This record gives sequence, C-alpha cells and structure tokens, in this order.
Amino acid sequence: MPRILHVSDLHFGAPSVPAQVAALEQIIEQGRFNAIVISGDLTQRTRKSEFAQAHAFIARCEKYGPVFTVAGNHDTAWWMAPAGIGFTSVMHARYRKYINKNLEPVLRIPGITIVGLNSSHGIQPFTLTSRPRDLSVVGAVTEKQWAKARAAFSASPAGDFKVLVVHHNILRGRLSNRWGLVNREAGIAQAAGTGSDIVLCGHDHQERIEQVRVGDRLLVVSTANTLTTRVRGDLPASFNLVTAVDELITVTPWLWNETAQSFAAGVDQCFRP
Repeated sequence: MPRILHVSDLHFGAPSVPAQVAALEQIIEQGRFNAIVISGDLTQRTRKSEFAQAHAFIARCEKYGPVFTVAGNHDTAWWMAPAGIGFTSVMHARYRKYINKNLEPVLRIPGITIVGLNSSHGIQPFTLTSRPRDLSVVGAVTEKQWAKARAAFSASPAGDFKVLVVHHNILRGRLSNRWGLVNREAGIAQAAGTGSDIVLCGHDHQERIEQVRVGDRLLVVSTANTLTTRVRGDLPASFNLVTAVDELITVTPWLWNETAQSFAAGVDQCFRP
C-alpha cells in the first residue's frame, strides 16, 4: 500500500519551529513510509546555514525511507538572473549543492512513480504578470516540463500510483486568494494531463485537500501547510499523509497541537478516481 508523507515549506531559518521539526522526525522514524516528499521552500533566504540545516534534516529522514524534494521560490536566488539576465543555473546552485543536483527528479519504487517539476524559475519573461506582488513569488511550468512529466508517467508500470510534485499551489488559495502558477487555473488541466493521480504542492501556507474534475479525469490535490510561524489565518501547522489502496486515495492532515507539542491526525479525506 503506497504510504507517502507530504510536507512542505519548512523554511529552515528564522520562521522555522524546531519543536515541530523534531515532532515530525519522530513520526518519520516510526511511520514506515514508502517516501517522504518535501514540496519546496526548504530555506527562508537561500543562506548556506539554512541549506545546511535542510541537508541535515534530509539525512536524518533518509535513515527511514527515500526523501523526494523539489525547490521552492525561497530556495531560488532569483536576483542572480533577473529577467533572464545572467546565468539562470546559478539561481539553484546552493540547492543543487546541499539538497539535490537534479531539479526535476523521478523516483520509481514498487507500485509508485513520483515525478518532480521545478516551478521556481525566479523572475523570467515567462513568469511576469500584471501583478507586481507576483515578482519572484509566482511559479511557472513550461509545456516542455509538462511533456517531460507525461513521458515519465507513460513509462510507468501499469497500475502504478502516479504522484506529481511541484512547489506552487495549483489550486487558488482560500485565504490568500492567490494562484500559485502564472497561468492560474490552466495549471490544473495541465497537471491532470500528465496522467498523475495526485499532485503534491505547497507554497500557500494553508493546507487544502481536494479532488477536481478535468474533463473525464479526476485529480486529487494535496496542498501541504507550513511548519513555521508563517501559517495563514492562525491555523495550526500541519503536514499531509497520503495513502492509496484499492483505487481509494486517502489524504489525512496531521495538525500541530501546541499544548501537547505534537502532531495528531485530523479527518481523513477519501477519493476515488
């Protein structure tokens, strides 16, 4: 049975809450997960010290299962190549050094295919919008990237649970009222078109678990909250647990209890394709 822990927006640095990270590590140690997915924003300011903390966290988690990551906008030194001027590869130099050389990894384990796409490109011509507040924050996935994901899932064994990972939220945030991707709702159809069963994302700092219909397809979206002081709407920090058995996909938020200093399972949300 596929069993995936989905966490996002750890923001190692000033906003990070060490007690929440420690509690998460205890759950990972005991949980027997097929994979631990971190959907971006491992750091707050792309500083070496923050990446070193993220690297150490991942190393501890890897003792208990494979860790799968993509970069977030906070992991991207956009000022190294604003508007495409400069060397775009430098934007992710520290991420590649401390976290993963591959910005778009693919993980294949028995019964599961996980495909990552980099939605954090900094300020590039194709990320510009009419909204100034989107600068360096909004994400984008190019048609070439979507095609890459389609090809990766097409090569999967029949019956694999297909998991797509991007940093930016593909659904509009309920409190922020913001789309994560530059093409807004069109990103939902593009994600569904990859053949994925579920999308794991973050960025919005509010959990959202939902199934959306795109044509004749149903797609589950797991948007994980943050484990920091920057949660929206005074909601508790949380991460999501994803399981899949007999075509039933269940996503369960695990919510932080400040009094107990631990996470506890919330209400299961179950979906069928």
